Amino acid sequence: MSATKSSTLLTAKLAGVRGKRLGLALGTGVAWLAVATVTLLGMGMMVDWKWDLPYGGRQALLAMDALVLLLIAARHIARPLIGQADDETVALQVEQARPEFRSRLIASTQLSGGQIPAGTSRGFVAALLNETETMARSVNFKAIVPGDACAVATVLALLLGGLGGLAFDRFQPDTGVLLRRVFLSNEEVPRFTQIESVSVNPDATLARGDDVEIVVTLKSISRVNPDTAIINIKYDNADRAVPYTVERDAASLPSEYRLKLENVRESFEVDVRVNDARAEESVTVVPRPAVRAIKFRQDYPSYTGLPSQDRRRGDLVLLVGGKLLIKVDANKPVVGGRVTVFHASGKTTEYSLEKTGKDELRRSVPMRELGITGFSVKLLDENGFDSRDEAVYRVTMMPDKPPVVRVLRPVRKEEKVTQRALLPITISVKDDYGVDTLTLKYTDNIGREQSIPLKPEKKLGRQAQVFHEWRIIDLKTQTGARMEYWIEATDSCAPRAGVGQSRKLLAAVVTDDEKRQDLQNRATDSITGVNETAEGQEKLNRELGEIIRARAVPKESGPVENE
Repeated sequence: MSATKSSTLLTAKLAGVRGKRLGLALGTGVAWLAVATVTLLGMGMMVDWKWDLPYGGRQALLAMDALVLLLIAARHIARPLIGQADDETVALQVEQARPEFRSRLIASTQLSGGQIPAGTSRGFVAALLNETETMARSVNFKAIVPGDACAVATVLALLLGGLGGLAFDRFQPDTGVLLRRVFLSNEEVPRFTQIESVSVNPDATLARGDDVEIVVTLKSISRVNPDTAIINIKYDNADRAVPYTVERDAASLPSEYRLKLENVRESFEVDVRVNDARAEESVTVVPRPAVRAIKFRQDYPSYTGLPSQDRRRGDLVLLVGGKLLIKVDANKPVVGGRVTVFHASGKTTEYSLEKTGKDELRRSVPMRELGITGFSVKLLDENGFDSRDEAVYRVTMMPDKPPVVRVLRPVRKEEKVTQRALLPITISVKDDYGVDTLTLKYTDNIGREQSIPLKPEKKLGRQAQVFHEWRIIDLKTQTGARMEYWIEATDSCAPRAGVGQSRKLLAAVVTDDEKRQDLQNRATDSITGVNETAEGQEKLNRELGEIIRARAVPKESGPVENE
């Protein structure tokens, strides 16, 4: 085998076909890139102007634009550059377009500059190349490459580019801002009417039942300040929004639109439309804190020795000096609260509640004043809302009554005693929570008050009977003296003990003869009393006998009368 000389003419013509095809492909790719760029940027600007895309949305849109442009570049620019056809492929395409070559061009391309197959004459190959070159000189190989697609893409690119440029220039500076926003600028969407803020007074988080005012404020740079704005309120449980047409506040600068809603019961969304501007806001409605359950436990004063006792809300009869433990379960998480104690005088005393759980509080409230009439509980939640219309828990304060003291003996108010007498005294004493001390009080010869502590054999407790012999002989009193005496008992009430007194009796110091005469008089009185009692008894017996006999003997006529 031997090599043939390559055909410079054929090689040049085939390279020209490749060059034209590559140029048209690159031109078409660039045109489509321009068309796609103008279209995508224009659409992105319009979408952003219509819906005011957030930063993340514009990022996603820019990434999609970049992906589309990358696909166009890969298809119409990178692929033609990488996948260029060889001479044989181009020659075959020329022969398909120009049948007059009758396979000469493809054969010449294959034999030119290559090895001659065995059995093939070199002269034959040379003649074939000369004949093919002669035919090729008059043929324009580049004509087989169509330029329609490139022309269409170029015209479309020029048309869209021109229109886009005119629109961009016509609506400056708005289009400039929109274009910069496409490339992630933080500038605001340009509008004829621009909303500065949508504020919710007093706050975007409300307590259920409160009133709320929605204030829409326009920017001072707004080119159009409409007379009305549309504020759409969409409640959470509603199927559709409720539109409110709100007139502009003529006195406000910059322009404001105010909508007041009363007694709001549930959360809602706010959609504001003012000319070409639009804004949204959310309002959250939460329940106010309230007492879901409340428990009471009474702690008695320590001196009573009584254990703590649970109390019902309708049975708050409390002993003065104790404490009332209040446990509150709220209907939602709370951060604190307070107990307000009411007094009969009109004053109030407040105690802060201590948080023991997410929705649990407690406080031990001292109950030291008799004038306490009740209390209420106010709660505070994590949003700063407090409870309303709190229940007033009525309280009846029960004082610790002083001991009750009675002198059982002597019975007489005045007792005559001698200087050597031992006067027996029997005392009955009782108290609600126990007697602490018992004292015999009397006045001496010159009217001074004296005390003799009584020391019972066992602890007095709540009720006791005490016997005491008052040693008059130890007083060394004079005959004729009159001493007033009584019994005084104290309890353990804190901080001030209760004091109870018996009736006051008299002890008259007499001579022995006077005492004997007194005893004789008492004996005579006793005998006289016995005789009178016996006579009265005998009279009653006679009357009873007559009644019995009268019932036993029936009368001659008429029924027996019931006497």
